[in-house]
Amino acid sequence: MADDKGKLAIIAEYQGEVIGFLDFHNGHKERTKHQGAFGMSVAGIFRNQGVGKALLTVLLEWAKGNPLIEKVCLEVFADHSNAICLYKKLGFAEEGRKVKAIKIDSETYHDLIVMAHFTN
Repeated sequence: MADDKGKLAIIAEYQGEVIGFLDFHNGHKERTKHQGAFGMSVAGIFRNQGVGKALLTVLLEWAKGNPLIEKVCLEVFADHSNAICLYKKLGFAEEGRKVKAIKIDSETYHDLIVMAHFTN
């Protein structure tokens, strides 16, 4: 990933232990290279302590300084209100909803909210 200008991986550590991770990948084709999506995970005991915000801040600063990247996208569980609040505080806007996008079992589904942040 270090050799690809449209990809980024960020690790958050505490006392030598990985407590958070974020990876961003842009599109492979010329028409989609300007945008990409990220996934992020923070260890349970470190949530709501600013780790996710720190990871996202680094991503958005990198994206803003990267002439290739114009749009940062994400998908989040519709009922994950803390994450949605953080994303909105950092300038992400809702673009849509994927209804029943995640199937847990034969009776349980979750919607995903699609959000984006423009770097310019």
